[in-house]
Amino acid sequence: MERDFFGDLPSEIITNILSRLPIRSLVISKSVCKPWLNLIDSDDFHKSEIKTPPALVLLAEKTMDSTWCAIFEIEDEDEKSHDFLDIPLMNLKILHGNRASMGGITANGLLLLYPVSPTGMPVYICNLITREYTELCSPADYIPSHSLMFGFGVSKISGQYKVVCINEGTDSHYVYTLGKGTWRRVEADAASGFVFHDPSIECNGNLHWRVSDLCGDMRICGFDVETECFRIFSIPPMGDGYRDWYLCVLRDCLCYCYPHENEIVIWMMKEYQVEDSWKIEYKLSTTFTSDFDLDHLYVHLIKHFKDGDILMMLDEYDLIYYSNKTRTFQQVGMFRDGSAGLLSAMIFTPSLFSLKNFGFENVISF
Repeated sequence: MERDFFGDLPSEIITNILSRLPIRSLVISKSVCKPWLNLIDSDDFHKSEIKTPPALVLLAEKTMDSTWCAIFEIEDEDEKSHDFLDIPLMNLKILHGNRASMGGITANGLLLLYPVSPTGMPVYICNLITREYTELCSPADYIPSHSLMFGFGVSKISGQYKVVCINEGTDSHYVYTLGKGTWRRVEADAASGFVFHDPSIECNGNLHWRVSDLCGDMRICGFDVETECFRIFSIPPMGDGYRDWYLCVLRDCLCYCYPHENEIVIWMMKEYQVEDSWKIEYKLSTTFTSDFDLDHLYVHLIKHFKDGDILMMLDEYDLIYYSNKTRTFQQVGMFRDGSAGLLSAMIFTPSLFSLKNFGFENVISF
């Protein structure tokens, strides 16, 4: 009888091989044989170093009680055309029962889904790959008349997932650790009195928001996910004529960008939390692109590719691709359903980790 060498491979070698597959291939692998299914669904596999390539998530309003979601795999090798918007890995509708548009923040394979509304409750934790979600309770003593801003991150030391809730206009800020089941108040300290703008972005293991003080001067607020402490640091002067700026992360560095005349200007903090290390890294000229009037747009950078190309979102409606080689912009994809408005686009690392492993009592499949 011919020997099955592949079937005799140690489980750690099979785990190492499977953990490097794109998520589409990984899901298909669960149907190959029962040992592979059991291995991929086991805790040992999820605790291994998953090397699945990142994906692009697009969220849009479908109806007032559901959010449309599409997931696309991304190629990020040199010399690639990055043509990733043709066939979605997954195309689904998330029913959330909330009469408000929903935005999202990703953290290590999970998605925080929150209402874009003044009260900002309820919020949901989703795994788009396992098609599970659960609703988080509200903080017991938050002030509903004050708007809420959210953050979502993972501690680099403990590996705990944490949701941060900022109760605007108060010093009542909260942290929810997945698996603990309750909200805890945390001291505002350095963040006291600041107004938060936009959901958080993650850089260097910490969360960051645009904030403004009582005089309207803009700053950056950082939140250490491990120590649960806030810190405020400044941005360099941008001069006159700019409209507004937005935080982003490029090459693992904290950046902010803004449109100015015929350029998109991108500043980069070369050394994390060192204010003197801010430098202008890019000036993306739109002189030869007549399709976009930056005087009426704001820019969110989403992905910086190895060859220097950049994927960005304009005005929460259009995905725009900048070619570093040709120095031109082009529209790379819009929602084919004209009734759906794009709310957010983000990069995430797919995961097969079940929400049930956090001990949630009400995990719903969609």
